[in-house]
Parts: sequence; C-alpha cells; structure tokens
Amino acid sequence: MPFFGRARELDIARKTVGLRTGAACVFVGDAGLGKSALARELAREHAASLVAVSPSERMWPYSGLSAVAAGLGGARGAAIDGILDRGRDWPEHLLAEELSRTLHLIRDDGAVLVIDDLDEMDGASLTVLSFVFGRLRGTGVTILATVGALGQRHEVIAVPHVHLEPLAFEAAAELAREIVGPASAAAVRHVVVMFTGGDPGVLTRVRLTAAEAAGEDALHLPLRLSEDRSGRPRRDGFSPRGPRTDAVLDLLSIGPVYDYDRLRLAALAEGVDVDQLIDDGTVRVHDDLARMSDPALRLRRHAAMAPEDRRRLHAQAADDHRGRDRATQLWHESFLEPGGDRGPILAAAVGFARAGETASAVEFAERALSGSLDDEGRTRGLVDLGSALVLQGLDLLGQHYLRRAGRSDDAAVRVRAAIARLRAGASVDQVIDDALARDETDAEWAEGVERLLCENARLHLARGEVAEALGCLDAAAAASVASTETGLLRLLIAELGSTGPTATRPVPPPLDPSAVAADAPIEIASLAASLRMLREEYAAARRQATELLERMPRVAPLWRERLLRLLVTCEVRGGDPTAVREAMTAWRHEWPPGRPEDAATTLLCAAAAAVDPLDASAPDLIARGRHLCRREGRTALLPFFAALEGSLALAEGRYEDAVSLLRAAGDAPGSDDPSLLRIDADLIEALWLTGRSSDARRELARLEAAAARHPRRWTTLAVARSRAVCRSGEDGARAFRDADAVLLSTDSPSEHLALRATLQRCLPMAERSPAPRVSAAPARGRVLSPQEQEVVALVQQGLRNREIASALFISLRTVELRLTRIYRKLGVSSRVHLVSLLRGAATP
Repeated sequence: MPFFGRARELDIARKTVGLRTGAACVFVGDAGLGKSALARELAREHAASLVAVSPSERMWPYSGLSAVAAGLGGARGAAIDGILDRGRDWPEHLLAEELSRTLHLIRDDGAVLVIDDLDEMDGASLTVLSFVFGRLRGTGVTILATVGALGQRHEVIAVPHVHLEPLAFEAAAELAREIVGPASAAAVRHVVVMFTGGDPGVLTRVRLTAAEAAGEDALHLPLRLSEDRSGRPRRDGFSPRGPRTDAVLDLLSIGPVYDYDRLRLAALAEGVDVDQLIDDGTVRVHDDLARMSDPALRLRRHAAMAPEDRRRLHAQAADDHRGRDRATQLWHESFLEPGGDRGPILAAAVGFARAGETASAVEFAERALSGSLDDEGRTRGLVDLGSALVLQGLDLLGQHYLRRAGRSDDAAVRVRAAIARLRAGASVDQVIDDALARDETDAEWAEGVERLLCENARLHLARGEVAEALGCLDAAAAASVASTETGLLRLLIAELGSTGPTATRPVPPPLDPSAVAADAPIEIASLAASLRMLREEYAAARRQATELLERMPRVAPLWRERLLRLLVTCEVRGGDPTAVREAMTAWRHEWPPGRPEDAATTLLCAAAAAVDPLDASAPDLIARGRHLCRREGRTALLPFFAALEGSLALAEGRYEDAVSLLRAAGDAPGSDDPSLLRIDADLIEALWLTGRSSDARRELARLEAAAARHPRRWTTLAVARSRAVCRSGEDGARAFRDADAVLLSTDSPSEHLALRATLQRCLPMAERSPAPRVSAAPARGRVLSPQEQEVVALVQQGLRNREIASALFISLRTVELRLTRIYRKLGVSSRVHLVSLLRGAATP
C-alpha cells in the first residue's frame, strides 16, 4: 500500500526517537488502516531494522524474542540470544527481568527497531517484551511497534499508545489519486474518499473505469472493490455477529438509506434489536432514515455479497419502501429494471443535498444519471443539485454537477446556475467569471439578476477588487434591477473609501443598517452587519451576525462560513486576542473537508495570528499568503500582507524593514481611509526610530488630514499615538501621558498595548517615569520556574511555539500555558514585549 499522510504519527515517532535514552511507542489500529505502510515508513525514516511478525510463528515459544535479537544485532542482539540459550526454561518474569537488566548494562550506540504486528507474536515473547518496553529508559533502545485493535490479543500496557484513525481527507485524496489515476477528476476522487471513509484498506481496492474516473460516466455506487488479498482477518464490525445480525446489516448495506420503521420490522423478523446497533454506533438514524455509520464497512459488506443476494435484497428493499418512499423504491428497482423512471431519484438527490446528507445525495444522483432523463428535467435537477451542494460549502462537488448540466430555457434556472457557478469557480479555480453575470443581465427575473450581479460584486470585494465590484453594481443599475441589496453594497464600498476611477459615481441615499428587518433575506442582513463592522460598530455587527447564525431553520453552511468570517474580522479589528481565538476556532470548525486554501482566507488568518500574542504563525502565513496572491492573481491583497509584515518588523525591532514594507503598503492604489490598512501610526514610529523625524512629521500631517475626512475611533487613537512619537524628543513621557489620556477603558486591548510598546521603543528607560496607565506594573518577588526559564531561553533565541514544543518534548498547549504564566509574572502582555524586556528595553 502506498504511504500517505500520517503526519501526527510520524511526529510522535520522531519525538520518541529523539529522546535518545530509550523508549517505546505502540501504534494501534485495525488491519487495512495502513499499519504496515506506517511501519515501513518509520523504518525508512530512522534507518531502522523492521521486524514483520508472522502469525504462523506463534507456535514457537520465544520466536518473537529471537526476531527482536536479530533486528537489534550487535552486542544487544548477541546478549538477547545468550539469555535465550540459558533461560528458555526460566519463568517468563525472570527472563524479562534478566533481559531488562542486561540491556541497561550494555554500552553501545543508540538503536531503533520497528516491529510490525507485535500482537501476532507468540505469547511468551509478548509477555517478556511488555515488561521490557516499559523499562527501556537508559538503554538507548527505541522500539516503535504496530498492533491490532485493543481488546484482542494485546498485552503491551506500560508504554504510550497512539490510535490510528482513517486518513485525513487530504491524505486520502492523494491516495485516491494514486489508485484511480492522476488524470481522474478531483470531484471523483472526493466521492471516492467520501464512500471509503478514508480507510486505506478499502480505498486501495476501489476500481473505476477510465470514463468514470474522468467524470464522464456516472459512478457505479456503491463502489466496485477488487478482491481483498490481505489475507488478514479484520477486527471491526465486519466480523460475523451471527447470521441474523449479518442479514440485517446486509439489508442496510444494499442501499444508501432505509426507512427506519421498515428496518425495525425486518430486524424483528430476524430477532435483532436495531436499537442495539444504533447504540453501538453501527447504524445511525436521521429524519427517520437509517444508514450505515461507517461507509467503509458498508462497502466491504456490499462487495462480499453474491450478485444473486444483492438482487434479492434490492427486491426486498423496493417492497419495503413501496407506498412510503417512492424515490428509494425506484432507486432499488433501477438495479432490477434499469429502464425505469429516474426523475424522482434525481429530485430525491436534491432533497438530500439541501438537508446536508451529501453521500446519499451523490449516490442518488449518480444512479439517476446512469439512466435516461429528459433534457430539461436533467438540466433543472443538476442545477438544483449543484446549487444545493455549493450552499453546503461543497464547491468542488457542486461544480462537478453544474458542468454536467445543459442550458435551460427557464431564465430562473439559468440565473441560479450562474450564481452557483460563480461561487464554485471563485472557490475551486480562484477565478471570477464575469461573463456568467453579463450573459444573464437580460433575463426576465429582475430579483434573480440583481442577486447574480450582487454576488459577482461580493466575490470581487473579497479579493479586494473594488473597481470590478462597482462595475457589477453599475450593470445592475443599467439593467434597472438595482434595489436594497445593490444600495447596501454601494454603501459598503463607500465605507471602504475607494479612490478608484469609479468612486465618483453617485451613491444612493443613505440606508440605515439598523433598519434592516430581523427576517430580511440573508443576502441583505449580512451586508448590514458588514456595514456596521466597517463603521467600527463592533458590538452591533457581532450581535447581528450572531442572530443570523442562530436563525431557524439553520442558515446554509456557505452563509455560516461568511458570517463566521465576518465575526473573525470584527474581533481582529476590535483587537481582543481572546475573542479572536474563539472566533477563529468557530470559523475553522465550519470549514468543509478538502477546503482549498486561498489568499483572502490566509490574510485573515495572518491578521488574527498577529493580534494573538500566543500565536507565532503570522510570519509563515504572510509568506504563504503572498505566494497565493501571486498564484491567484490577487494583487489587490498584497498591500495588506505588506502592512502585516511591516507591523511585525516594527515589533521585532527591524525598523528599516518596517519603513520599507509599510511604505510599499501605503503607496498601493486604493482607499485613502487610514483605518483600513491601519499602517500610518506604525509607519510614523518606524520613520522616527530610523532618524527620519521630518518624514515622520509629514506623515503625521497627512494622517491628521485623512482623519478629518474619515473620522474613526481607530484613526483618533492612531493620531494620538503618532503625536506622542513626534513629541517624544522634546516632551518625553509627558507626550505619552497625553496620548494615554485619549484612551478609554472601552478601547481594544491591542490599542492599550500598542501605546505601551511605542513608549518602550521611543524613550530610554530613564525618561519613562511616570509611565502611562496602559498596563499594571510587573509582578514583583515572583521568579520563573526552571521549566518557564527553558521556554524564555528558547523565545529569546527566536523559536516559535511549535518549535519550542518540539525542542522540549511537550505539547503546544503546555507551551502556551507556560508563556501565559511568564507574561503574568513579568508583567508583559505579548511575546514582543517579553523579548524587549529580555533585551533590557522595557520597564523592569
């Protein structure tokens, strides 16, 4: 089996080997999850011997210990062989103690040994090794072993266990590409991963025709699997549970869903309690429809059935659903009479997609497409299906079905298709196809045309392309379809303070975002919340976005993701690190599997990391974001990355770099509202610190003029901080006390910290007393523990949190907790302030 993914497991193995004093780690997983592939990769990476245990050797006592001796070789191997020669008749515990003592006495280079299927060893060897593994520290021997599922023949309990899960989506998609071919469609690989559950043992058995892999023919679902040649029994739900339970599970495995009441009746006839299968996680029920919880288990059961058994079960399922669920009845009958009506099956696929049941939607859709459908019904069904999948955040799958749809004669269908294609293309291909909107501006559906053009404008705004967004709104006005949504978008662009050539176009009469009704369409209500955020009404924007997220019925995932993105933006601009952390967690939770990375998302993640003192990932995200900008052609976002990097350079004391980066960001064409890029105060400080006081004062005058044109709270504070910088040479600490007087308790924590950091950089320590009130004095009489001193030393060397965790062999969370205690003890508020204190540049 090819090796993919397993980054977590490889990292754990590296840390175990990195201890060097001796240790053991056991990787636990069922057959088919890639344990042997992992063992081979571990042996390759650490240049270690690999012992592959064969179950046939169980009958020979201590055959496993002999294999371990051969794998270790050298003095250790000879010592183990010698002990076996002398002590084969000893009690196992005496042999184990002698082996452990001998390994501690041997002075040799460190050794790494990898054992695959440790639990297949003979019982005597397993008992001895279980004792020895827990006492390897000081021997220089590291053992990395794989074993089958817990609860079976497995006695190694004194060492860390790492449980193997199915592959993560990205790794499974790479494996699928290897199996079905590099020319396969990405959406097809997505479906393969979905229906195998990321189980490598099932994924490697998938077989598709060339046309199926390319997405030209409908997929045969459930997927066809080749014969299992592993020869190893599985220890999961596929193991026989008795013929009656197996009969019920076979009935459930024959189709994507089964009417729950009918399944219970069928199970009762076999003397099986379906609720027990639900309780143990084998079966799940949603909307009165039962389905197998594990897609890989369902595929294995389906593949193991004889063709005549499948036909019999399809006939039984069709009878059970007759009069209750016509679409499911027709789905089963299509395997018995391929020429039947497929229209209701495609309609059912749309319903499943809207309900978030993606696997059922795909299985019904592919079955419908494998038969005959009238052209208009097929087009309408595929457009509805693709639109529903895009709203679920599954852009790749949505795009796949939209591409298979023809052109409808119905204007409403065409407009819906154009909106969905715009969204999917922007996400999957990072391209906004303006022609999709232009081609439908004359459609006889005014509301839909406006929504199409406004969606086009939204997507351009997300890329920072204000002029293109205004062009979409002008098209709406020219088509006489502009109304509330268009007006709100124009107001939003006006708040951005665009200075482009289209900014002089008239703006409609002001619309009050607070006047937007609570039950307004999500397109309009979300714009009102965005307007409030840009106007620095963060509490109101947060409240409105939260109310939209709590709407019932639940808003579609596409809109949930946009609203959560808005909340992250609110917290980043508000400058509260704790709130940023919580908002980022909620936002990431909404990301669908396989979500492609893009420059706009990376920018927001970098901005969030820059606000959070416990997050050291901002530099890496900035570098990645710049690359994505160039790859996607999103040059409008580059100034924002330069602004973030410039502010980080200032905080790190790289003042010349800060001037260069911040000037590059400010020189880019765009808005003249300083509260958008938020670089002016940092640029003025960097200029002052590099001795360019005249340039700093000129920038201050420019900032004051812009603040008069665009009054914002952030701009007011930036002006106050910048004035303090430019007065610091003459007025010293008094200039910062005046700036501190402008701050309110309701202003964001980041603004208070920014003023303190500026004071520390601009004034020698002797001139800082009395200091502004922006921070409490450092705690006194509290010394750092040895563990905290280790973290401080590594921070001083420039290591990031993840690198510190690796160096100290502790978790990332432990590093963050220790840093929090360090900050509290030393009276600092961020990593930058800590470094400044260590350099002797901060108040003690």
